[in-house]
Amino acid sequence: MSEEKMEKEERKKPHKESKKTGVDKQSKLRKAMKIVGYIICLLMLIAGIMTGAYLLKLNVLPMKYMIVYGVVCLVLTLIFFIMQRWLVAGIIAKFLALIVSGLMVVACMYIGYTYKEVQEMVGVVTKVDNIQVYVLLDDVAEDVYDAKDYTYGILATQDRENTDIVKAEIEAEIEHTLSVAEYNSVMELMEALYSKEVGAIILNSAYVSFVEEDVSYGDFVEKVKSIAYKDIEKEIVVEVAPEEVPEEYLYSGDRVFTVYISGIDTSGSPNVTSRSDVNILLTANLDTRQILMISTPRDYYVPLSISGGIRDKLTHAGIYGIDVSKDTLGMLYGVQVDDYVKINFTGFKEIIDELGGVTVWSEYEFNWGGCSFQQGYNELNGTEALMFARCRYAFATGDRQRGKNQMAVIEAVINKMISSDILYNYTDVLDAISDSMVTSMTYDEISELVKFQLNDMQGWDIISYSVNGYDSSNTTYSTGNQMLYVMVPNEDTVNQAKEYLEMMYAGEKIVIEEE
Repeated sequence: MSEEKMEKEERKKPHKESKKTGVDKQSKLRKAMKIVGYIICLLMLIAGIMTGAYLLKLNVLPMKYMIVYGVVCLVLTLIFFIMQRWLVAGIIAKFLALIVSGLMVVACMYIGYTYKEVQEMVGVVTKVDNIQVYVLLDDVAEDVYDAKDYTYGILATQDRENTDIVKAEIEAEIEHTLSVAEYNSVMELMEALYSKEVGAIILNSAYVSFVEEDVSYGDFVEKVKSIAYKDIEKEIVVEVAPEEVPEEYLYSGDRVFTVYISGIDTSGSPNVTSRSDVNILLTANLDTRQILMISTPRDYYVPLSISGGIRDKLTHAGIYGIDVSKDTLGMLYGVQVDDYVKINFTGFKEIIDELGGVTVWSEYEFNWGGCSFQQGYNELNGTEALMFARCRYAFATGDRQRGKNQMAVIEAVINKMISSDILYNYTDVLDAISDSMVTSMTYDEISELVKFQLNDMQGWDIISYSVNGYDSSNTTYSTGNQMLYVMVPNEDTVNQAKEYLEMMYAGEKIVIEEE
């Protein structure tokens, strides 16, 4: 080989080596990007498995949807994994896998939040009694030490267990035995305080609501002050074994069930014992997909489950615990009430606002609370819906029509919550619900109902009926000889409600003709 050729060959060598080095670098970079892509795909698969685990824990998706979810996760992971073989496709796959992984992480956060919030309001089988020590407003005492030498008025029998607990705690705190005077009724206790026969009284704050029903003590809240209080939590019996259900009661398994909806209108936790202003039995038949709501006026004059046959206003039953209200309605209609849902209607307006409002049907055109309602459908926000549900004085039938309006609002909320609209503001709706509602239904019972609804997404035929009665005045179990306004049941309407319940449990379709 000539010298000139050898020089040319030598000049070519560095170029080839440089080219080879560049190819090696590109090859290493592609390998590195593939490895990164595989890692991202693996992370996406892990995120998918975590989301699936959270969904299983939440237990609301039917199994067919869980299977679809699992297949989609595996297929996507496989596709993104294969796409790593090509440069451009691999980059796209990495980007998409990161987005999917991020969405799954967010989904896990939402699912965990949902599970936590729902757990707080389900399976509640306790009640909270708020016991207060009251003195007159102009009394110099500011605490129980100042009232150490007072005579304390207490009820002889009613709520005696709670009274004794508070009395014992006061005595332990001030290291002094209290002087007490017993009274047979709340009204006698009020008279003793107002006349200064006693210096202080120990009373369940739930009793204040019916104290104010008497014109003589309508100013109770303005005329007294509290110098001490205690919240006492107690377990209540909700579930009843099948063999303990009275033979004459309507009772079923999982396909038909009855839930008591209690509406209170107070501030604070819905679990605090108080009167029930809304009393609705909701019966659902999963086979006929019908929901029957029966509204009972708050002043209905009926025997309470604890009163030994003595009649009282239905609303007073709530003072002794929601289980008493539930069992009293079960006695009235001859049905085993499976669970309760207790709603604070003051917080209920927040639920409606977070839902973006509801569409409510009104039988009449009327004005109340600064709001105007037309006959027919009304688009209402939370405040307007609450005014609509509260109003009774605008109607000749008073509380009877209010019960119908309350059911109309509940129906509107149910329709909104089973629609896709709830997804737009999901967490805020859940927050509002958890703050204003408790239920004895277990998490598993609720999740099964959600799965049932998601399985086919069919609508429900929601029908409502209100029992009626006659205006009167009479003594009550809770207030002794004091005469109060009551509504004497119209037995024809009660029997009609029973007939509708029998049809629901028999699986027959109900059609209620307009009155």
